[in-house]
Parts: sequence; C-alpha cells; structure tokens
Amino acid sequence: MKLIKIVLILIGFGALAVVGKSIQVSQGLYDERVETIPKHALRLASVADALTFARTQGNDVLLVAALDQKGVVAVNLSEFFGAKGIDTLALYRKLGPAVIRTALDSEVTFIEWEALGLPFEPRAQAVAAGTNFAAHAEEVGLDEGPFLFPKISKPSAWNDTLPQSARLDYEVELCAVPINDFTIEKPSALGVTLCNDFTDRWDLVRNIDLDGPLGRTGFADGKSGERRLPLGALLVVPQDADVFLDGVALGLAVNGDLRQQGRGSQMIWNASTVMQETLHQCDQPYQYQRAEIPLTECGAIKAGTVVMLGTPDGVAFQMPNIWMPWPYLRPGDEVLTFASHLGVLRTRITQ
Repeated sequence: MKLIKIVLILIGFGALAVVGKSIQVSQGLYDERVETIPKHALRLASVADALTFARTQGNDVLLVAALDQKGVVAVNLSEFFGAKGIDTLALYRKLGPAVIRTALDSEVTFIEWEALGLPFEPRAQAVAAGTNFAAHAEEVGLDEGPFLFPKISKPSAWNDTLPQSARLDYEVELCAVPINDFTIEKPSALGVTLCNDFTDRWDLVRNIDLDGPLGRTGFADGKSGERRLPLGALLVVPQDADVFLDGVALGLAVNGDLRQQGRGSQMIWNASTVMQETLHQCDQPYQYQRAEIPLTECGAIKAGTVVMLGTPDGVAFQMPNIWMPWPYLRPGDEVLTFASHLGVLRTRITQ
C-alpha cells in the first residue's frame, strides 16, 4: 500500500508539473492593449515607391490615395480606363505602373472598408514558409531552418468570419503575390498583402511525421480549410518588394490583447528567396488528406498565387499545451491582424 501511495503522489506531482508548464507557455508575450487600428497600418505607402490597390465587392479596381479608420479615398481605375471586369493583376500587366500613375490626379471617391473585398483574384492553393522568423521557430521547438508547405484554402475577405475547430491558432503573415508568372529565369514583380495563416494545431500534430522532412506531412492538413486564409483589402505593388517588406511592422491582437508583433526585416528568407526555393522544391511530394500533392506547378509560380512569408513569435501553440483547449481561439473571439501600409484583417470566430 505504501508503494502505491508513493506512485500516486509521484503521478500527482507529474500531472501538476504538466499543467504548470502548459499554463506557463500559454501566457501572452505582451502586456499591451490594441483598442483601435494602429496608425502605421493606415499610413499609405509612398506613391514614389509603391502603388496601393483595392477592389470593391463589385470587382471595380481602385487606386488608393489615402486611408483612415473608416475607409479609403481612391480613383476607380475600372471606370477611368474603361476596364470593367478586368482583375487588378491583369489591369497592372496591361497598363503598367507608369500609365496607372497618370490616374493619381483624377477625381477620387471615399469608399468604406466594408465595401471592399479581395484586392485581386487569388488562386486556391497557396505556398507557405514555415519558421521563417527565428523567434517563432524557437517557441515551437523547430530549429531546422525555414521550410515550405502547401495550403489548400481559397482566400477569403479581410472581414470574413471563421468557424472554430479543435485547436484553432492564428499567425499574422505578410504575403507576396507574383504579378506575372514567376520563373527562375524571369522573376516577376511582386505585390504584397496582409494575411493570416489560421491553423488547426490538433490536425497538424496528429498527421505530422517528425521522422520526415518538415512541411511534407501534417502542415497541409492542419492549415488548409474553409476561410483559413483571409487577405487584407489592400494590395501594395512596390518597386522592390524585398526592400519594402524590410520596413513593414506587423502584429496581431486577440480580443484587444496584443499577441504578436515583428518586422519584415526579421525574416530569414526574404520574399525573393521564398519564391526561388518554392520552384526548386516544386516536384517534392506533400501529404494532404492521405494523398500526395505538389507544392506548386513546376516551371512557374502562377500569377495570383499567394505566397506566405512566415510569422513572428507569440502564437497560441506550443507542444506542452496541445492537450488543453483554452489557449486557442474560441467562438466569440475577435482577431485583429495589422501591418504597416497594408491595413487590417478583422476575424470573428464562430461556432
């Protein structure tokens, strides 16, 4: 009997240690509130260095001239150039930045954020870079360097709701978008938008094979799904995407509590490197729903493909807390995702 009591006491202490560790790693990194959209998220990128686009829910392409808490002031390019029905990327390819800039002195219109949808027509399969911020790699215990994986999730609008799942997690990310097909021989100019890589960590953990290359298993299952890839309402096309991204500050708050913040300059691979690595690994097999899929089409990353560039530290997931639901997103939670010059995402979690 004495031995049994000792064993039970040890089990009790072990359980308390596990609970204590789970609670410890689930504490937020910041003691700061984000009550309104941060000013830097509403600061228009310099028109000398970049053009900022949006698109109405009726698919009119807009050239943005100013931003505020209520909406955007913009030129309707679809009307100005008589280009109704042409997507943002196609319009950019057709006219080029020099011609588009001629519209900057034209009549502008105020448009509320709620009237804006996706800023361009994206493809349904995205490419993502995992652990591309060193601090995030450290917090989740993955130290092998950046890796890639596919995300099968049709991008949704900046203010769409998101259904809850078992262990729903958030990741503020910057996303690159090739304007033309991107090849090794002929790299395309890149647009930049804000995005969030929502994940069911339970699906990821139960499907991952840690003995294989990172990203090949588990990630596509845990990260794909309906409305798990919202995009911001703005698409910025800078003269040099890598230089622009270095200066971008990004962050995320849940119910007003700051959870993540970082800068594009903290990325290990810049956007150009992620694009090149994607093409080098295009023919490698990735597991999704027990079938093999490619990372992307070989030869070129198609125009309109969303390429996710990684997240800073501060996500909900760490291995010791995967068993407990409370650190993760629940119905009624409000996630505010923001970045310099790129506006915001507002995501409400539903049943």
